[in-house]
Amino acid sequence: MPTTASAIEIREAYRRAARRLHPDQAARSGAPAGASTAMADVNEAYRVLRDPARRAVYDASLRGRSSAVPPPVARPVAASVPTRPAFDLAEPARYPWKLVLAMAALGITIVLIGAALVRPAPPARPDNILQTGSCVAIEYTGDAREVNCTGHGDLVVRTIVQFDQACPFGTSAHRDRQGLGNACVEPGPDSGSAG
Repeated sequence: MPTTASAIEIREAYRRAARRLHPDQAARSGAPAGASTAMADVNEAYRVLRDPARRAVYDASLRGRSSAVPPPVARPVAASVPTRPAFDLAEPARYPWKLVLAMAALGITIVLIGAALVRPAPPARPDNILQTGSCVAIEYTGDAREVNCTGHGDLVVRTIVQFDQACPFGTSAHRDRQGLGNACVEPGPDSGSAG
């Protein structure tokens, strides 16, 4: 084949040679056992000639030699490490455990640092306006005064009624210091076990 052969001419010559020298075809036609070696030579030649960079190197090596001596056909070198395609679909995908563990460790570290640096806000001061659910202390005059809830022995306002109404059963009536009515007070949920 001339050095001026186009890529199409090289491809067509390769296909003709491959049809003729393929081991399956050679076995059917009774060709000698060297057909597989010849096919390997054809494959290597096509690999070199179809790549423009490799072909340029090969053409340059031809110019440096005498035209009377034919160039040797390069044989493929057996690699010690088998080559694998870029994406092996037969192998299942691997889960990125190292990345997941690193992200989890980073998240835990951020949470722990945040917990160490952030202090909870102090409880809001009582506004002295009684409403349902407010914790109260009973003064010596019998009036109910709003206090912060402690969770132990608290008295809680169940409802507020007018002065002329009675409190529900199980609650005691104490006058609201603001004069809005009577606060019906009962022990909080945690105070029943304390007594």
